[in-house]
Amino acid sequence: MQKKSGIFGMTRQVKKRKLKKKKKSGPKGVLFRKLLLVLFFTAIVLFSLCTAGYVIFFRTVFARELQSPGNNEIVFEEPDPPSHEVTAVFSKPHRGDSERHLPQVAIIIDDLGYHKKVGENFLNFPIELTYSFLPFAPYTEKQEKKAFYSGKTVLLHLPLEARGKEWDPGPGALFLSDSAELQKRKFEQDLALVPHAVGVNNHMGSRFTSDVPAMTEVLKLVKKNGMFFVDSFTSAESKGWETALKLKIRTARRNVFLDNSRLKTDICNQLEKLVSVAESYGVAIGIGHPHFETYNALKECMPVYQGRVEFVNVTDIVNVLNSNKK
Repeated sequence: MQKKSGIFGMTRQVKKRKLKKKKKSGPKGVLFRKLLLVLFFTAIVLFSLCTAGYVIFFRTVFARELQSPGNNEIVFEEPDPPSHEVTAVFSKPHRGDSERHLPQVAIIIDDLGYHKKVGENFLNFPIELTYSFLPFAPYTEKQEKKAFYSGKTVLLHLPLEARGKEWDPGPGALFLSDSAELQKRKFEQDLALVPHAVGVNNHMGSRFTSDVPAMTEVLKLVKKNGMFFVDSFTSAESKGWETALKLKIRTARRNVFLDNSRLKTDICNQLEKLVSVAESYGVAIGIGHPHFETYNALKECMPVYQGRVEFVNVTDIVNVLNSNKK
């Protein structure tokens, strides 16, 4: 019995030692596991913060660096604007004035006011251009004033409703759902922000310009302010030019978009097409946008054509076209 009790006694002693060992090692194990969890969650938080920081950096800094020398695109045009039959727009100007022997080309730079550096570059362009400013853009006030006091022609680039909601014409836009009174207030507010404008051309507007009653009301406001209207012709359904003619408003319509493609060769090819239109019909109107590619291409290619055409502001062409209709 003593032997048996001795064995049981030894067993109890072993159990007690193991229990003591567990008690001693238990809190350390718990602390170790807690430390691992803390490190794990800390790593997750740090990873999340780094990921968020990378995304924010890419979007606000890196992406902007990628865009600044090339795209610099803040305001977008509607895609795939139409071409049109030149003969439906122009009749050959009279050639009675022997002093004027070169065809005339006007190039409007749209969407100005959102692009500081390239906007300044265009304002200092060595050949005649016309400048069309968006009303609520951050640099419009300063740049349109500079253009005006430099003797340049300034237009209001009037934002009008596009054909789809995915194309936002931006602040100050007129929509078909607006009441006539609201459209009038918006127009007057937009014009007040581009006070040196002598004419208007539409920004986007493929839906709005196809609506004759809406365009009639807007063009009456253009006429009331003694201005002319250039139809940017962003839609083949646009009734802007025809409606302006019926209202006896001085008007014209865009012939060529210069920079649907940003490649220099494509822009220069579009310029060649514009010059060819002018040589066939006496005058032509092109529209470009404030991209560095457009600036560089025009600066290189426009001088080549100075012996073939005269680069003028768009007011000159509007006057030529409308004088022929009298």
